[in-house]
Amino acid sequence: MAWRIQMSQTRRHLEHHPGINPAPFKATIESVTDEGVILSDSWCYPKGGGQPGDTGIFQSDGEEFRFGEVSASSHILHPVSSGNLQVGQEVDCVIDVERRNALASMHSAAHILSATANERWGAITVGNQLGVTESRMDLKFENRDEFDANILQDDANHWVNKDAEIMIHEWGRKQIMTDDRVRNRRFVERIIDRIGGSDPRLRMVEIEGIDLCPCAGTHLSSTSPIGDITIGRVQNKGKGTFRIYFEI
Repeated sequence: MAWRIQMSQTRRHLEHHPGINPAPFKATIESVTDEGVILSDSWCYPKGGGQPGDTGIFQSDGEEFRFGEVSASSHILHPVSSGNLQVGQEVDCVIDVERRNALASMHSAAHILSATANERWGAITVGNQLGVTESRMDLKFENRDEFDANILQDDANHWVNKDAEIMIHEWGRKQIMTDDRVRNRRFVERIIDRIGGSDPRLRMVEIEGIDLCPCAGTHLSSTSPIGDITIGRVQNKGKGTFRIYFEI
């Protein structure tokens, strides 16, 4: 389809931190396809990086049209299963705030778990999937016999209770690669190389005192609103990797 080869649409959600309580916004429908609706502008979070996309409602002329999980390629796509929406029609877009807030909290919690596992055991996060009520993370250990889920849970909640500030930075290669707080630098450098350009800028999420890494997801402004992190099931995935399931 033609829209797939156009210039990339701006991810407006990146302009807002903290990434909670998104306000309704107005937009004009630019395209209607079998897959969904493309707007002139969108502040919805498109799924990616283990975080599900926003859902919500379009309101127009007294009617409501529910859209499913938002995704993105070159443009941000809002799946709509029914309704007579037309190109040029103006809509009010109301994002599901409860869902967005839950996922932002989960995302901040996941960063804490990943960072504390790395800090204590040198574990590397090799996979994750966030959910509204339960999330999972795959952690790879050099010596998996050292892992203790109770210790990880206590370490993570220590940082939650500190109410550490969560900040967003936009940094270039030199600043990123010379900051000793950045974990897994080889992986981060590969991300920078894929972006290309003489000095590509990368969105960095910092949780004061414990974590600094690239991320395009939504987050809280500090850690205490996360509440208690509870680790539930732990699965052995082989090759030194455990899959942990957690709730907040």
